Amino acid sequence: MSRLAKLAAIAALVVAAAPARGDVSAAARAFADGQAAQLEGNFERAAQSYELAFTIAPSKEALRSAVRARQQANQLPRAATLASALLAQYPDDAESAKLANDVIGEARGKLARLAITCAPACTVALGGRAISLNAATSHVVFAPAGHHSLEVSFDGELAVTREVTVKVGDDLSLPFEPPPAPAKPASEPRATPQAKAAHDAAPAPAEGKPRPLSPTFVIAGGALTAALGGVALWSGLDTNKAHDAYVKAPTHAAFTEGRSKQLRTNILLGATAAAGVATGLIAVFWTQWGAPPAASHVAVTPTPQGATLSFAGRF
Repeated sequence: MSRLAKLAAIAALVVAAAPARGDVSAAARAFADGQAAQLEGNFERAAQSYELAFTIAPSKEALRSAVRARQQANQLPRAATLASALLAQYPDDAESAKLANDVIGEARGKLARLAITCAPACTVALGGRAISLNAATSHVVFAPAGHHSLEVSFDGELAVTREVTVKVGDDLSLPFEPPPAPAKPASEPRATPQAKAAHDAAPAPAEGKPRPLSPTFVIAGGALTAALGGVALWSGLDTNKAHDAYVKAPTHAAFTEGRSKQLRTNILLGATAAAGVATGLIAVFWTQWGAPPAASHVAVTPTPQGATLSFAGRF
């Protein structure tokens, strides 16, 4: 019988041996993928597929194939760990027992053995990598000499991590118990009507340091900016008239007057821009907008010399 025919026969045995409740079709597909990978020489992928087939529908054929694939991939720690599971689950199967004992015998002279017990059932990870095929109350793990992080997980997202340092030939027994479940937060007592009324009457806590100025300053700054802008507009128009007059009659007096009005206009434009910037800074950084608005009054009064700005408010 050819090698391919033998593998097909094993796949049929896996399907026949799988429990009725298992997803037989998915397990058979995973097993067939393992066979294909093994024929291609990709033993890592073959082992993963065989382990998946066993997880879906446990069978000694799938687990034996996983052990052999790990051997072929030169992954003795994983092969010995799977061999321990094979021997524990199928001790009466002669072929499984022989393969498992051969692999475990080789591993004992090269690795350390960790016997893990837990109640309730748990899963095991070594160095952040899952190594147990399913949850159980006991696991045997083979590991190379050195320092390892061993994580045991229970239902309910409870886990225990233990750091272990082992050397070749060590045989350690490591019992684990689930950590205490996190305490539930105590429910807040219901407030009495009297307490609720006192809470509602209490002043609201201050949110940060209060700012020193009221919105009145912003209103005044805005009015001042508008007034300066209006005067600057008038001055600009007056400067344009002076320019037109100079063009029509270019005299020294007209030139001097035009330069004076241009300077006045430039000063007014600069003052308007400065007032606008200052008002914006006051509004953003120094004004307490959350306070109740203060009563204010702003007025611009024309005078023979120009205009006056006045305001009144509560600060």
